[in-house]
Amino acid sequence: MFDLGVKMPRWIKGLIFGCVTGLVGAILGLTPLGVDFEKHVGLNWLFHVRGPIEPPPEVAVVAINARDIAGLDLPKLPRDWPRSIHAELINRLVERGAAVIVFDMDFQRAKDAEHDAVFADVVAESERVVLFERLNGRRQPIYDISGVQTGTIWVEELVPPIPELAAAAKALAPFPVPKVQVNVYQFWPFKPSAGGVATMPAVALQVLALPAQQRWMEVLERAGAMGIEDLPHQATEVGRAAGVNNLMLALRSTFAGDPGLGARIRALLADDTGQTAVKLAEHRLITALTGLYAGADNRYLNFYGPPGSIPNIPYNAVIKGEAPGISPSDLDFAGKVVFVGFSDLYDPGQPDRFYTVVTNEHGVDLSGVEIAATAFANMLTDRSLRPAGALATVAILLLIGLLLGAGIYLLKASLAVPLALLMSGLYIVGVQSAFNTADLWLPLAIPVLVQLPMALFVGLLAQYLTEARSRRQLKTVFGQYVPPEIVDEMSRHPDEQFSVDGESREMSVLFCDIRSFTTISESLPADELKNLLNHFFTPMTRIIFEKRGTIDKYVGDMIMAFWGAPVQDPLHRQHAVEAALAMLDKLEDMRPDFGEHNWPEINVGIGINSGMMNVGDMGSEYRRAYTVIGDAVNLGSRLEGLTKYYGVRLIVSETTAADLDGVVLRRLDRVKVKGKDEPVTIYEPVGLTTRVSGVRLNEVDESNKALEVYFTGNWGQARSAFQSLRDAMPERKLYALYLERIDALQLQGIGAGWDGVFEHTTK
Repeated sequence: MFDLGVKMPRWIKGLIFGCVTGLVGAILGLTPLGVDFEKHVGLNWLFHVRGPIEPPPEVAVVAINARDIAGLDLPKLPRDWPRSIHAELINRLVERGAAVIVFDMDFQRAKDAEHDAVFADVVAESERVVLFERLNGRRQPIYDISGVQTGTIWVEELVPPIPELAAAAKALAPFPVPKVQVNVYQFWPFKPSAGGVATMPAVALQVLALPAQQRWMEVLERAGAMGIEDLPHQATEVGRAAGVNNLMLALRSTFAGDPGLGARIRALLADDTGQTAVKLAEHRLITALTGLYAGADNRYLNFYGPPGSIPNIPYNAVIKGEAPGISPSDLDFAGKVVFVGFSDLYDPGQPDRFYTVVTNEHGVDLSGVEIAATAFANMLTDRSLRPAGALATVAILLLIGLLLGAGIYLLKASLAVPLALLMSGLYIVGVQSAFNTADLWLPLAIPVLVQLPMALFVGLLAQYLTEARSRRQLKTVFGQYVPPEIVDEMSRHPDEQFSVDGESREMSVLFCDIRSFTTISESLPADELKNLLNHFFTPMTRIIFEKRGTIDKYVGDMIMAFWGAPVQDPLHRQHAVEAALAMLDKLEDMRPDFGEHNWPEINVGIGINSGMMNVGDMGSEYRRAYTVIGDAVNLGSRLEGLTKYYGVRLIVSETTAADLDGVVLRRLDRVKVKGKDEPVTIYEPVGLTTRVSGVRLNEVDESNKALEVYFTGNWGQARSAFQSLRDAMPERKLYALYLERIDALQLQGIGAGWDGVFEHTTK
């Protein structure tokens, strides 16, 4: 290795490899791919290991959800409420000392004039309400003078609430969360693409700090801030929405034009020895304002924990002054910034939800209003995450790569591997400590999951090659891939060309996975676990072979098989589904035998998809396999994963279901799976027509009819149909799932004309 035609000392070769390892990490760390890798792997790890932290006491959420408002005699959907109820809420919050009240709700359409007027009067009188201002974005074409389109431009427009409310509010602000397909990690204090407008968390902080306006302006003057002479020096001079907006735009411009202003203010605050309670409170607010205006437009959220980590007080508890499980201290809002919006800590289908790293184990996402409250709390305490800059990232990755690469290359494997693992462990501890104590986010995934394996590969390469060479054997080309029966059939057709070269053809693929295998494996000794798997795999493999399938691989507790290669099989869909049904029947027959061995009960999930796949001999010079790849294969794997979600054991795609004969099918859903943009209809093969009872056939028919009504958006009729099915068969998870989903869709105001597609964001 590294033979460049020149005799080089071993230590130079080690340094070269160390530099290469460092450069690979550094270059990757600067690419969007590397940044995403660090976010979705490294940052997720850091949050999960750290666990929840205490939010500041000055923030709370007043949560609106169908369960907690049931006692208020209000319509089910908040959009149908009289707005005078919000006026009552403001009065209660003001009575209990709330400093700022932020509504994460859309009031851009006028409703009952009397109720709107009551709401507006209370908003104006309170002098502390921030209302939501929608930010609509769209791409707009650009034309030259001749009318020819020359490109497009992204345009964003602020849509305020109705005029009465806009005039009454202390401030107006949007809160756009980045639209991403996976976790939400970031927020904007200021939105550059919308003219630098301040967002809801930033505006809430500024309104909270208005009582310290005089001292804030004095500190700015002492720090040499330019262009602030005409800004209001007293809170009473700021005014309402327009005044707050103008103040924030002016201050943001001042800090942007003087990059050293923030540091000068912090130095002044550090020298301020005043320790009275008032001064301490003002000191904290001015520190937070400095961080707000001197910081970046785009910041990383420092989540406090799963949904509900920021106290979620039910709406009805505030209105009525009590609620089950709510203590008087919970209703003490003195000095707090209160965010009001949709938040349900128990419903995974709640409206205004966002998947985040703290989505809980029950699938409940963080609500938009709690994300807004989190962003505010981060800025109030100056605890937004601080990612390492580009230069620091490059330096860290270069150094780690150099140490790992050179060390593993130069030392014996028996010594290098333990040292490399020890060094990586110490680095992980250091990164986690910096994250826990200083909110500092350093590279983690690339050093541990890219650079360490790359460096280890060199140290173990000689042993790996030796072992690989010892395993080489002469075999017939297809004998190592397919069952003997298929090889025999191929030998009987010498005139037909069979090849292991890669080719695309229409096939079916099956994934079968044992449920809760981790729990099973932890309950059995290694030998018993091996016997259990052998006992399970043997009859399942026999069934696949009998149905003309080819075993692709066994991965732990998973079987992957395909139909249609190497021998063409025009009935590959039928054979794959028949094999799956036979496997499920065989599993039932095996249960008494498992009991005799004192083995835990086994349940499986099976997914099948049909489509164009690339099949052939693939791999490296060290190891090859006859396998299938492609989007259709990936979809089959995703369908297997969905069996847990729908509470069934077998799911097939519409392309598989389209050509089946003699199989009873239950339509399950129309979905987008993770990693695919096109929706697909999925089905459950219930059994062969000749073996399904009349009662089961009737259930499947009623289920399919209920789903047809569901897709039309007729929620009342759909709910009635699924409720009847749920009452008759409470053990079926599917019917409870649709009842919950119907409630969520109603709450979101979705009705007739919707596309019927449910998007799964996890595998």
